[in-house]
Amino acid sequence: MCGILGFNWNDPKLAKELADCISHRGPDQDGFFFDNSISFGHRRLSIIDLSEKGRQPIFNEDKTVVIVFNGEIFNYQPLKDDLIKKGHDFVSGTDTEVIVHAYEEYRINCLDHLNGQFAFAIYDAKKRIIFLARDRIGINPLFYYYHEGKFIFGSELKIILNAGIHKEINEAALSFYKFFNWPHRKECIIKNAYKVEPAHYVIFDLEEKKIINDDSYWKVDFSEEIKDEQEAIKLLQERIEESIKMRLMSDVPVGAFLSGGVDSSIVVAIMSKYTKNLNTFSVKFDHSDFDESKYSNIVAELYKTNHHIIQFTASDVISLIPTLVYHYDEPFGDSSMIPTYLVSKVARQYVTVSLSGDGGDELFGGYTSYGSFQRILELSRKKRLFYKVLNAIFRSRVAKPLMKSARIRSKAFLLWMCVKFTDYQQFALVNSSKMYDAYQPHNLAPVDAYKDYFCHQEWLSNAINADLHSYLPDDILTKVDRASLANSLESRPPFLDHELIELACRIDPCLKIRNNEKKYILKRLAEQLLPREIVYRPKKGFAVPIQHYFRNELKPMLEEKVLNFDKHRYFDDIDKHRLFNEHMAEKADHSRMLWTMLMFNLWWERWFVDSR
Repeated sequence: MCGILGFNWNDPKLAKELADCISHRGPDQDGFFFDNSISFGHRRLSIIDLSEKGRQPIFNEDKTVVIVFNGEIFNYQPLKDDLIKKGHDFVSGTDTEVIVHAYEEYRINCLDHLNGQFAFAIYDAKKRIIFLARDRIGINPLFYYYHEGKFIFGSELKIILNAGIHKEINEAALSFYKFFNWPHRKECIIKNAYKVEPAHYVIFDLEEKKIINDDSYWKVDFSEEIKDEQEAIKLLQERIEESIKMRLMSDVPVGAFLSGGVDSSIVVAIMSKYTKNLNTFSVKFDHSDFDESKYSNIVAELYKTNHHIIQFTASDVISLIPTLVYHYDEPFGDSSMIPTYLVSKVARQYVTVSLSGDGGDELFGGYTSYGSFQRILELSRKKRLFYKVLNAIFRSRVAKPLMKSARIRSKAFLLWMCVKFTDYQQFALVNSSKMYDAYQPHNLAPVDAYKDYFCHQEWLSNAINADLHSYLPDDILTKVDRASLANSLESRPPFLDHELIELACRIDPCLKIRNNEKKYILKRLAEQLLPREIVYRPKKGFAVPIQHYFRNELKPMLEEKVLNFDKHRYFDDIDKHRLFNEHMAEKADHSRMLWTMLMFNLWWERWFVDSR
């Protein structure tokens, strides 16, 4: 991975200052390009062609096409061979140069030819445009700012925050963050700042000083179903293995994150066929009910990897929080950012690239939220009248004293969901229900972001479609990108190869969840590689004992930075004292909402008030 930046005026001093802000993304080299109306900058993490020829920006033959690129193109060699046959000349062995010539040959349609994870900016000197593009599923980030003719882009929001812009909170994005605890898919927390969405490109006209195109180039298709179990297993096995082999492409050491779950264990099992002395990495928590290291040990011993277990405690979390606030320069409320950062830090001591199991739950129906959503659908369709009556009782003045109980409120909320909301609203609220108990706004605008994802007949396809377009890129991939690149480590998720995504989405939903067994088809494949105690162990997820820390070591920070924080009024609609008191008394687990508020307030102090 690397870091890129640019803007539509000439200012070498600013470009170099902004490049320094993202030096962690590319500690090996920097590079710049300037003309009268443009500045491009790049920080390089050398992965392929470590020579000076790989330094960016990279040009075409007559230097009328200039690129700064972050990511990897895994099919660059066959694509390069085709372009050479078409008459293109190459001077390096990089995948970056292949994009330049693919753009010359195919223009915007070059995106259809790329298999990889990427974010790039191309300056076309003849057409006088800047062409931004992002990979199909959103593995690599790309931000831009557009206001009154000023255009700025970069790999991280800190490029924009440090570029001297006027900063104003985007309250629509903040409302979305309160609901879901991750940033909005497109709108940033700062007004006039945006993300290039996954599978999208943006074109900025330098003469007109305006965006002339913002469009998608790929979409997920669920229409062709593969119903035969054995056929599905065979096709998946072939595609997963090919995807992993492609992602071993590197001129630097490659390892793997290993949680001991099905997804990462499959990746390690297949990697071990092609990688000698494979280094694997996992996390061990200081609370036994959150410790899953024994499972990663089983897989590591089975495939004889050099396994590294990273242990951490509450004191590690306390010391790490300021670093996280710096690197997650939008408010980010997923506390699993902590172990992700720590495991990346240790992994970087041994490797420069690490493969992960991200994407398996989204593609094959692995989340517990899918089961919850299914039960809500059944309740709302079969027993609607009965639950309408109960819901009316719960919402009456007679029941008001009962609502002081977090458990009763949770049940009332379930009933309310069953009778009041559509399918897409119900699924969105399942993903935010713990927060929604504390935060009940007058409108459901954030929830309505899910509406376009529910366009299929089958409920699981709709749920998977929603997670592929929201939770996966906005939470999971954001978390991994910032944590890994903060440590100059490149993370590659083989399950998110776009051809594998297309295959998985064609598999009949009945093969994904069968008899309440989630990820059924992937587990059938995993049986060939892993012991049953790994394949069929209960799912826990990458949970962090943050609820315990809040009641003990992190309590003073929570009191100062949430309970008694008075520097803004954005959380006045939330009863912070009730949340705090219930959590401390162990009447409820409000750690998710408390962490969401804590991270916003710390972000506010670091990036809104004290940006530098």
